[in-house]
Amino acid sequence: MSQEKVANIVKEINALKSNCEKLNAQMGELITQKVENEILLEEVKNLEDDAVLHKLVGLVLVKEEKSKCYDTITRRIHYIHGEIESRKKVIKNLEEKLKKLFTD
Repeated sequence: MSQEKVANIVKEINALKSNCEKLNAQMGELITQKVENEILLEEVKNLEDDAVLHKLVGLVLVKEEKSKCYDTITRRIHYIHGEIESRKKVIKNLEEKLKKLFTD
């Protein structure tokens, strides 16, 4: 195997590792967001139905009904879960490429 080919393989491995590290960092952030939103959802569930809730929109606090808050948080959790699953697939694909490079 020529040095040029080895250098290209090493370069590709480093690029894949770098991408995996970035994706793992994103996964950590997404998992944190999901946990925070799940805690928030539990807090909203425990509130009285007539509780006054506010949502920050820009620099303004806007009143919002409990049911609408609950729906918004639930959708956000669902979206974050989808993003986590997407990142998992990409990471798995990158790891398979790395394994293939090491076995070749």
